[in-house]
Amino acid sequence: MHIFMGKFAKNPLTLTILSLLRRRPMTGIEIIEEIEAITLGFWKPSPGAVYPTLKLLEKNGLVRHEEKGWQKVYYLTDKGRLELEKMCMPGQPETLEDVLSIIEGYVEYLKESGLALKASAESREKLKKIVEELAKLSSSAQ
Repeated sequence: MHIFMGKFAKNPLTLTILSLLRRRPMTGIEIIEEIEAITLGFWKPSPGAVYPTLKLLEKNGLVRHEEKGWQKVYYLTDKGRLELEKMCMPGQPETLEDVLSIIEGYVEYLKESGLALKASAESREKLKKIVEELAKLSSSAQ
């Protein structure tokens, strides 16, 4: 089990901080303000929650800071980025039914989002190749 799941899974603030730092470096107050902004004011974590969390993340090598004047600017480390990716990635599908369910979900997403309609010629060609490969798999499974 990776660090995040073992130590931090019960703390949504940790995931939020790592996600924000993936976008750009921030000070503690910027993290507080950004969380308040993205939750439309429903959640404004206190400094008493944010700064100890940052300290713990830094202790575990997931973030680092640089002093800029009197402020600390926090950065996501490579280790932090890896832990965040592990947390955000679902596990590998175990059965063909799991894979088909995921594919169906993406097909629905493409239809509803309209992304397929806006696709470049290169992307449409990739999509055709994927469909052809799936057709080959389907006919060989019989």
